[in-house]
Amino acid sequence: MAEIKQTQQPITNPALVQAMDAMKQERTQKNEVTFVNHLKVARFLVPANVESVQQAQANQDGTVELKEQPKVSFILFNNTEGQKFFPLFTDIAEVRKWGESGKHQLAAISYRDLCQFFQRNQNDEISGAVVNPFGQNIMIPVDSMIRIINTEAIAPGTQIQIGTLKEEPTELLEALKPHLAAQESIKKAYLRVMKREDKPNPNFLLVIDTDITNETALKELFDGIAGIARPHLRGVELAIVPTANRFGQSALRDAVPFYEKAGDSGITMTINNAE
Repeated sequence: MAEIKQTQQPITNPALVQAMDAMKQERTQKNEVTFVNHLKVARFLVPANVESVQQAQANQDGTVELKEQPKVSFILFNNTEGQKFFPLFTDIAEVRKWGESGKHQLAAISYRDLCQFFQRNQNDEISGAVVNPFGQNIMIPVDSMIRIINTEAIAPGTQIQIGTLKEEPTELLEALKPHLAAQESIKKAYLRVMKREDKPNPNFLLVIDTDITNETALKELFDGIAGIARPHLRGVELAIVPTANRFGQSALRDAVPFYEKAGDSGITMTINNAE
């Protein structure tokens, strides 16, 4: 399981709460990016039942000893459709809004650790997480949680430098090419390196030339690409943008695609029949 700790230090997330309130009030790109950036570094309170169980452990001398081991059972919430969500509380005040709070213990978990648990364990019974279910009540499906932790949101106004990779990540590119080829809507793909002023290390920037403009369909396309890329990133963060937006266009200066759909040369040939 992800790293779960019973906590004695108070957990508070004032910046995240403020970001959620702003996003609820006005769903702008800037507010969404701010919410995502605070979510990724947050630690939450989670309700759980912790009990001690005896577990046999073999010693070096061949004897077997029974030792007390903690067993954690997590409390899941259901929505109106019966889907199960992992409740995440930003602070004790949000926990107390739940009428059942006094019946359970509290543990602490980071957003990153919970995402890593979902990545390692395929559990169709859990649909995602819900942040402050009796407050802002923001539900995040599992696939979106993993995409958030493995891709990077860019806040408007951030100073960014785009460049060419000194060494191509062959493993990543070879994993992406078959998936890109299977997507009819993708014409070309470019991989760049991006250095942000608010990040100590550079990350990958994947620029996708696609004819999809619908935001929901574009999100599904990028989620699929991120899922293929994830095991091959080797700790490097990934941002994915379309060539259709201004940032994507600016990132293509002096860029050469690592993938191009067969027959898509960008050249149109006209043949005039002789009479």
